[in-house]
Amino acid sequence: MKHLPGFLLLLVVLAGCDQGLKPVAPDPVVYDGEIHAHITYVGEWPAEDQIHDLRFVAMRFIPESESDLFRADEMEISDRLKTRVDRETVRLKEVHDGTFYYSGVAWRFTSSFFDWRIAGLYVDNGGEFTVNGDIVEIDIVVDFANLPDFPP
Repeated sequence: MKHLPGFLLLLVVLAGCDQGLKPVAPDPVVYDGEIHAHITYVGEWPAEDQIHDLRFVAMRFIPESESDLFRADEMEISDRLKTRVDRETVRLKEVHDGTFYYSGVAWRFTSSFFDWRIAGLYVDNGGEFTVNGDIVEIDIVVDFANLPDFPP
């Protein structure tokens, strides 16, 4: 009889658990749209030792300094882009719906992970576009001899 209150408490707790002691699974992430960035390279490419990485980035904010290039949780970032090509189309799938305010090609110009520049920008519509369960097509021109101002 002296164990009855503890036993009843255990029964109440177990009755309230539908999954036992397993943690509750988070809601699945839903990705709604895609970004297709058509990148055209004009002019001369820099020397091979000055191209350490190229990536397409779509930012959900307008950057204010170079350090903003590290706000990766607020960006969609492509895999490494090809070099020494005239044109490339990047397709980012599984993009959360939302507005992107600043997008372009990021260029790492030294071996340091922290040395990035913007090499080309999406400029139509003030650089802004919205993904809303659809495929958004944008065009970017990269001219390494005429880099855009950064930050804007």
